Amino acid sequence: MKTINYRGTPVYILYENDMLTECTHGSCAIIKDSGFYLATHVGHKEARAIHIDPVSTLKDALDIIAERRGIFV
Repeated sequence: MKTINYRGTPVYILYENDMLTECTHGSCAIIKDSGFYLATHVGHKEARAIHIDPVSTLKDALDIIAERRGIFV
């Protein structure tokens, strides 16, 4: 797992064997699956997808997080 600070928001980038339970509550996480990326918001007991359709690049997933969190890109 890699942690980055994207415009003031902590974002975890999860790899194949990483678990969402290792992410801090209130943070965002990006999961790569089958060549696509999905951005999630991590809660106490669950992680909810921020968008419905997976995107093809990590940058696209970060842009979705920025848009939904009101961060200017």
